[in-house]
Amino acid sequence: MILALLIAGKLLIRQGGDRPNREEKITGKQYFWRDKKEKNGYRLQQNLLDDHARILDKNNIRKATGSMSAMEEKFDRLVSDSFLKPGDVIGVSRRLYDHYGIYIGEGKVIHYADKTKDFGKDISIYETDLKGFIEGSKDYFVLHFPKEGGPPRKLRSSTNFNENPRERTGIFDFIFKAKYQLFSPEETIKRAKSRLGERAYNLTRNNCEHFALWCKTGVSFSRQVDMALSI
Repeated sequence: MILALLIAGKLLIRQGGDRPNREEKITGKQYFWRDKKEKNGYRLQQNLLDDHARILDKNNIRKATGSMSAMEEKFDRLVSDSFLKPGDVIGVSRRLYDHYGIYIGEGKVIHYADKTKDFGKDISIYETDLKGFIEGSKDYFVLHFPKEGGPPRKLRSSTNFNENPRERTGIFDFIFKAKYQLFSPEETIKRAKSRLGERAYNLTRNNCEHFALWCKTGVSFSRQVDMALSI
């Protein structure tokens, strides 16, 4: 039973990506943690017993925790000038759903939405600024595509959050177990711009998530639709 729980825990850590984190000071002897990277006052640490990793700041405050793959990318983003990178799949968590787009750089996002809100009578693919895209949300996330393959996971821009909503397995995970093509940032942006002005929105077959994932991977899919169908 104990062995089964340990195995299940390791699988959860590997699959979970950026896990909910409460910023708190790490004290006492940390026997099973080793530094992997250090830059700009941040330290990326790995747990010697599993694939668990965490990021600490210069005051030993935990800023993030999750799988090593996810924490490596979040570390690189936290120590850089900007959390966002051109070609990112970016999203915001609304009350009942996630809204997606493609970050193209210089504070601009291409997404599938109405000009004044996510939904409306005039939905098209158009370019907006980051503030307009976030539209009052507390933070945003980018999709992390693990080096080892598998489904993308959210990396939240926040370092202090209690939950990562709408993260559950389903057909979405099965689809992305197969090897998919990951387009370069330049090609991702090119693909997004090629569909500017499109007005063929469909909630279940061609929504904002379908669009953003297609730009990055060539796979037109929506985890949110998958979840609704599984429920």
